[in-house]
Amino acid sequence: MTRIWTVLAVLFAALAVGSVASKESGAPIGVGDLAVTALLACFAWACWKCRR
Repeated sequence: MTRIWTVLAVLFAALAVGSVASKESGAPIGVGDLAVTALLACFAWACWKCRR
């Protein structure tokens, strides 16, 4: 079960980083973009906590 939570945590963390990194250079980051990134980061954190 630990492996599943670890995989989910890494997946959500990669999605959170990718959601910011995929923005074009100089393009403004909107509130919706930040909300999605924060939500994905919270999911990653929660999955990491559940793996213990």
